[in-house]
Amino acid sequence: MTATSGTLFDRPMSARIGIALLNVLLPGLGLIRLGWGVEGGLIAFAMLAMIWLMAGLAVALPVGTFAIGALIASCFYLVLILFLFLSVVRTWLKSRRDRGEQWWSRWYAILLWWVVGMASSSASIGLFHQSYRPFYAASVSMEPTLIRNEKLIADMRWRTPQIGNIVLVRYPGGPPRIYRIAAVGGHSFAMKGGVPIVDGRAATQRQIGETTISDPQLNGETGRVMLEHLPGETGSHRILQLGGPLNEVAPVLVPPGSIYLLGDDRDLAADSRVPPEEMGVGILPASAIIGRPLYITWSKDRSRIGQRADH
Repeated sequence: MTATSGTLFDRPMSARIGIALLNVLLPGLGLIRLGWGVEGGLIAFAMLAMIWLMAGLAVALPVGTFAIGALIASCFYLVLILFLFLSVVRTWLKSRRDRGEQWWSRWYAILLWWVVGMASSSASIGLFHQSYRPFYAASVSMEPTLIRNEKLIADMRWRTPQIGNIVLVRYPGGPPRIYRIAAVGGHSFAMKGGVPIVDGRAATQRQIGETTISDPQLNGETGRVMLEHLPGETGSHRILQLGGPLNEVAPVLVPPGSIYLLGDDRDLAADSRVPPEEMGVGILPASAIIGRPLYITWSKDRSRIGQRADH
């Protein structure tokens, strides 16, 4: 029997499943393939419009709490799942009925629909990443503040270098790194016995505990957890000390427009104390800052999820 508009015929089960799965590529695509262009197009347009709305809100709204962000993200993914569910169910119900073959439901048009949808999604995600972007702690250099392999969400709009803040920096030839600002342009920096000295003023440190180093190469070695306050810093932060060669740094003047960075794991961080030729970062221009970590979004220690990651 020739398929005509509104005519029922026995489409193979495998074909029905394949058409329904087109919606995984782009919700509404299965309906478009069946000839239901208006319904499928509206679903696809509504989903893409919602993605653009989320990206626009990320740009326009100020930084909120982790709970608010998690709630918004959960609602967003729930709506995406509902769009996918709706399009799959509607496609399955209509997949035995063929409305005839229109040019916009043929394979090359379906491919064009998908390319346009993916291009729109990629552009909206790029807009979102101008404000927020996921990262992870790739090393132990910021322990105990950030544990290796913890996942983070970063504020990509923050560019103001302030002593004590944790920042993401772009390092030539490698992935972004995470360190703490110890001094800014015009300040002098030195370190004696593991104590940072900024403009002649020593940081205050006191031991608050001990912890086992997570780096497997150290075979469970124990380090001292210290509470440190850098000169000019608002508040305090924790650091980890083992007592190594990086505890002594000769005085150096930080050039204007530059930043001096330290890792919180003071003996295992290739920070500004280590020159680039030895895999460190050296003193970087402030323009190397690309953002700051905001919240921990995943950790083996579930109690750490949702904690601030920028101080």
